[in-house]
Amino acid sequence: MTIQIHEVPAEIARLPLPKLVSGLPVLGSALDMSGDILSFLLKQYRQHGPIFRIKALNREFTVMAGPEANLFFSQQGHQYFRSDQFWQDQDAEYGAKRSLISMDGPDHARYRKAMGHSYSRTHINEFYPELVEIARAEALTWTEPISGVKAMQRVITEQIGVVSTGFSPREYLDDLVFFLRTVLMVRVTRMRPALLMRNPAYQRAKARIFAFGQEVMAAHRANPNAKGSPDLIDDLLALADADPEFLPESDLLIAALGPFIAGVDTAANSCAFSLYSLLKDPELMARATAEADALFADGVPTPDQLRKLDVLHRVVIETLRRYPIAPATQRRVASAFAFGGYRVEADTNVLIATGLPHFMAEFFPNPRRFDIDRYLPERKEHKQRGAYAPFGLGAHVCLGAGMAEVLMIMTVATVLHTVSLSMDPAGYELKIDHTPTQKPDKNFRIRAVAR
Repeated sequence: MTIQIHEVPAEIARLPLPKLVSGLPVLGSALDMSGDILSFLLKQYRQHGPIFRIKALNREFTVMAGPEANLFFSQQGHQYFRSDQFWQDQDAEYGAKRSLISMDGPDHARYRKAMGHSYSRTHINEFYPELVEIARAEALTWTEPISGVKAMQRVITEQIGVVSTGFSPREYLDDLVFFLRTVLMVRVTRMRPALLMRNPAYQRAKARIFAFGQEVMAAHRANPNAKGSPDLIDDLLALADADPEFLPESDLLIAALGPFIAGVDTAANSCAFSLYSLLKDPELMARATAEADALFADGVPTPDQLRKLDVLHRVVIETLRRYPIAPATQRRVASAFAFGGYRVEADTNVLIATGLPHFMAEFFPNPRRFDIDRYLPERKEHKQRGAYAPFGLGAHVCLGAGMAEVLMIMTVATVLHTVSLSMDPAGYELKIDHTPTQKPDKNFRIRAVAR
């Protein structure tokens, strides 16, 4: 969809453009943004306020940051921002014209509604025994040191496969990780050159992932609703059959792979951060393990029992605050608006730093500290307006947020109940790999002993 550029109202046209942050020739602020982007943006926020401009590799962005930006984005974002142009290169890589993440307006709302059930807590509640068995069986294999991220990817992708498609993606995991990260780095963040897409290894991984997606859809076409309750693929095929103009065949593959696109570099990374945080705090680990043992005292827990968890729930939501997987959101401006005393012109690239308040001491005292007591009733730091946004904001808030939280809590609880964990080496101090999304680096390794 082409952005329509309208005449700028006089009261907005009189306002100045946001201040431009100084940077290096050509590179601009690219080096600062390639590492801990939120630390860099927080420094600029303190200096320039909630809106400023940056340049990176000859591309310019207007940054909106802080609780002011989060509130504006969540309340008025649908009026001024569009997603299509930012995500169109990723869509094209899948052979799609558009996807849920690149849609806006009524079409986006309709698509979200059609997939809402298969991404919901209600749907995942049907799969608790499978989720537990997958996590338990995987944890028992960690007798030798294994990357914490890789271990969690094995669990989460398998769980997503069962819940969303009825198929195991295990033999495609390495291809899936390689393919998705290359697409993110080249087509989305543009952190790497387009030449990487010609890499034969990438092309092989892409072919295997596409073949997996087509196999899954073919099986569902031959035997719809095989498990009684429709899953994501059943819902997508039903929508495509009912309205092929809205959801053409070309757009099915990216939708079918959507849960894996979301899970590999989100829920899996967050679970790895949760395990690291528990391993660095023996007292907290003991409390979380005791709660996990109580949860499984009578077998596989029920949804009501999972909802009543205290310590493990706070561990997960503090992980999402302390280690936000998607710290910022990019959009294109559809029509000019005023914010913070400055004008933002149509067709501007905007970066909304939704995760920035997570590291503002006025909202979260000692923000770099992992502290689950932030969420006790007497503190409720995450309830402050505009302060906590782990799943994004506005119309595009993560559709699978509820599913992701259940997966994380259930997975961590099952692992703690099944095995005793240790780090290898024992004195490992966290180093974060920021490409393309942040995660513990490859030196965070875990091993397990059956309990």
